Amino acid sequence: MRIAALLPHLEVFGGVRRYLELGNEFVKRGHTFVLFHPDGAPPQWLEFRGQVRPLGSLEAESYDIGLCSEYSLLPWFQKMKAGLKYFYFVLEGHKQEKDVVRRPFHYLGNSEGLCRRLERKHGLAIFRAAGGINPSIFHPVEKEPLADPGRIKILCYGRIYKKRKGIGHVVRAADGLAGAFPGLQLILFDTPVGKDKRDPRPLLKTRLPYEFYLDLPQDRMAWLYSQADLFVSAERRAGWANTAAEAMACRVPVICTASGTRDFAFSGRTALVVPAARPFFLRRAMVRLIRDPELRLRLAEEGLRKIREFTWEALTARLEAHFRAEIGS
Repeated sequence: MRIAALLPHLEVFGGVRRYLELGNEFVKRGHTFVLFHPDGAPPQWLEFRGQVRPLGSLEAESYDIGLCSEYSLLPWFQKMKAGLKYFYFVLEGHKQEKDVVRRPFHYLGNSEGLCRRLERKHGLAIFRAAGGINPSIFHPVEKEPLADPGRIKILCYGRIYKKRKGIGHVVRAADGLAGAFPGLQLILFDTPVGKDKRDPRPLLKTRLPYEFYLDLPQDRMAWLYSQADLFVSAERRAGWANTAAEAMACRVPVICTASGTRDFAFSGRTALVVPAARPFFLRRAMVRLIRDPELRLRLAEEGLRKIREFTWEALTARLEAHFRAEIGS
């Protein structure tokens, strides 16, 4: 098959990782996979085995399958010459959602929760194409010995200026435990993106000691996750919660909201799922895990076992079978 996908850029975002990883797997399986984005330059942060071309060359060739998740690229998606066009929903509640569902597309959704919502609201038929994990990048790594055995490290994503990520809620929840647990430490990570390469560190306000990692290479991500005692996500309107899945793949116990995690986070079994992205609920879950090392270990092991079902290889195999069936029909 010849498959093409449209992206607004190839910077370090979970949505970009999805297409790079899927493209690599489709190429492994003998298919052509082409990524189109504005300047056509290849990604610098993750190996990509497919082809990368500028948007301006989009109409030069035709494809069996066209993929797009970006609303701003819909005019380009309309121009694409593809036998079947799939809009791949990866985010809840976009203002142009109603426009997309009126178009003659096929649909994919990157999480069970997102698919159910779209089916209820719009009556769509959506193929489940949940997220994935690359086990060669995200895997357990032995923890480094601590100088202070009482230290508890709480890890969270660091893109503070993205309000829906809920990082401020996580920080406030942890700050509220500073007196009760003097050994607490925050660890955050991010990669500055966009034209101005915005640095999130000046936005961090906390009483806790912390480390903030910027621009870690992919081969250091497993090390970073594995040093944490627990990972906390407070996302809203997520499709697939990449960082929560990555933490699980590194055998780290996870606290999260249900947003983007319904496929793999089952409260009390593989994670602690809070009812809302509020500091009170996050803090309560943190206390539970800090005080119960056995629960941390059990959630970490069960979370790892569950998330290993969600590899990019497995997702590509399902998509390949689905595409072939649709082309044949």
